[in-house]
Order: sequence, then C-alpha cells, then structure tokens
Amino acid sequence: MRSIGLAVLLTLFAGAPAGAQVVALGDSATKGFHLSEAETWPFKLEALLRQRGLDVHVANEGVNGDTSEGMLSRLDSAVPAGTRVVIFACCGNDNKNPRHFVADHDADMQAIFARLRARGIAVVFSPERSAGAMNPADIALAQRMGASSCGCIYKGVAPEDIEESPAGRHPNARGTSVIAARLLPCVMSALGAKGG
Repeated sequence: MRSIGLAVLLTLFAGAPAGAQVVALGDSATKGFHLSEAETWPFKLEALLRQRGLDVHVANEGVNGDTSEGMLSRLDSAVPAGTRVVIFACCGNDNKNPRHFVADHDADMQAIFARLRARGIAVVFSPERSAGAMNPADIALAQRMGASSCGCIYKGVAPEDIEESPAGRHPNARGTSVIAARLLPCVMSALGAKGG
C-alpha cells in the first residue's frame, strides 16, 4: 500500500509543470549598478511574467564590468540546465577602454549564440554598446544565429533615467521598469506564451 502511495506521489510530481527558467546574461546594466535587487530589470521582469500567470524565475546573471569574452567564459555556470530563454544584453564594455580589451568580439558573440542554440535555448538579444550605439553587425549575427532581437537595452528609456558616471551608463530604477516592460512581450514570445 505504501509503495502504491509513493508511486502516485511520484507520478503527480512528474506531471507537474516545472517553472520556466529565464536567464538575464549581461553586465552592470543587467546586474543593477548601485540598485537593490528589487530595482533591477530582471527582478521586475519576473514580477511582470508572474502577473500574467507564468511560473517563471528570471535569474540575474549580470556582472559589473563584464565583456563578451567574460560572458563566454562563464556561460555554462551562468546558464544552468533547464534554462529555456536567455536574454542576452551585451556588450557595452567591449573595448571601451584598455581595461576592457576583447581580442575578438565577433567570435565571442558567435560562440555564445551557437552554444545556446546547440542546447535548444531561445535567445532574446537586447544589445548594449558603448555610448548606447548598437552594432549593426551584432544584430545581423543574432538574426543569422536564430536569436530574436528586442532592440537596444536602453530603447524607450528617458535620458534622465540613464545615469552617466566614470563607470559607464546605467539605468536608474525608473529606467529598469521601462526595460522590463519592453522585454516582456519578447520573452513571452520566446517562452511560447500568449500575451494578454
């Protein structure tokens, strides 16, 4: 009798839908430079997804000062098994100064897209480049590699909600709300969820 009860429990758990895993992979604009966790756009995006009935956890894998090279080197640890979508917000730090030297930005980007695609992970690309300018070659590469584009990470953010400092450009708490809302439909589409 006990083994039957255990079998029923295991069947119920096996049939329960697991929460979808979304990873925000980026630099300090993702991490939340000088912001609390609750003020970051990955945290706010998770709340928006849950408001729409989606059992989704958005992991914040932003690292201050990171580059495409750094993201490639930590890709496996930052994007665990079970991840369904990666929001790839890159690469405002690549070669912006000698401290952030990247030997081959294009090769890094291609490798990241290829490795995620090989794992069956949908990629939502939201680029961030130095001085806010997007690199058209990055957009073209993302499209060739099957990633969906969701516009520049700062698209729609008012200038007064982007703080400039010696460390770079970073969204404030109002800016991260705009980013989360803009990314929402892109991420829902990548998850195969209907809007509503």
